[in-house]
Amino acid sequence: MLTIRLAPGNRLRFHALLLCFQIACIALAGWKPAGASAWLAALALGLSSAIGWLRALYILRQIGDTPVSRVASAAQGFVALRGQGRPLSGLPLLSPYNGLPVLWYRVLIEERRDDNWHEVSDEESEACFLLEDDTGTCAIDPAGAELHPAHRDCEIRGDQRVTQWCLLDRETLFVLGDFRTLHGESLTRSEREAVRDILADWKLDRPELLRRFDTNGDGELCETEWEQARAAAQQEARRERIEADQAASVHVVRKPTGSRPYIVSAVKPWRLNFPHRAWCGLHTALFLLACAGLAALARTGFINRGLF
Repeated sequence: MLTIRLAPGNRLRFHALLLCFQIACIALAGWKPAGASAWLAALALGLSSAIGWLRALYILRQIGDTPVSRVASAAQGFVALRGQGRPLSGLPLLSPYNGLPVLWYRVLIEERRDDNWHEVSDEESEACFLLEDDTGTCAIDPAGAELHPAHRDCEIRGDQRVTQWCLLDRETLFVLGDFRTLHGESLTRSEREAVRDILADWKLDRPELLRRFDTNGDGELCETEWEQARAAAQQEARRERIEADQAASVHVVRKPTGSRPYIVSAVKPWRLNFPHRAWCGLHTALFLLACAGLAALARTGFINRGLF
């Protein structure tokens, strides 16, 4: 069953709130069909419908027009990836619902009061997990993501109802987000700092330092000999940096900056498009309704002064 986490900033929550506003506009226009309130309501309905349509179309374009990349060859920035979900090395993430290993979970506990269910707790995991394809792996940070899990379990335990949504190991995932490659030491230590540290280590073994760079044999390093030592240290620092980058490169997908979506889904991409297509159609219908209302008001040729 497709379930969507309605986190703050979720695109579907935005459309739901916008729809509530549009219903209020329709109600206001029906209350004073010949007043200025009807004009304002029709204008607000048309404007909000246009905004909602553009927002839904933007998400559709992001999902449909972003080609799926391979982890090893993905460009830095906004990408789409597809692969199998895998846990990080170490202890597996265990579900508080049934104790089984999962990649991600959300557990909602509700309590029956007066024949209605009231939320008691809503717990969600924050641990990263991996996406793996045939070229490599990358870490997925679920913070801020619009998650579309395919698995839902519900159980009534006395007066409590426990519902869990989860992503499972080796489940095929579609991810749309900001792809970055982190390079370990190269991110935290500049070449100048590396050269300084290498020279400091060499100075601790003075006989070896003199053996390598004291070309005139006077027991001291002149300016020219120090330049040779610095050049050798720079070469060593560059070699270490290349080796560190190759050994410690980590790919991570995170929430993009700006308005671009961050989606982690266990369902097919075409199913992700369906709700946004539905919102596009609904906003189009409401926009046409607003245009028809404005046209009808324009034909009356007057505005009732008992407006509000």
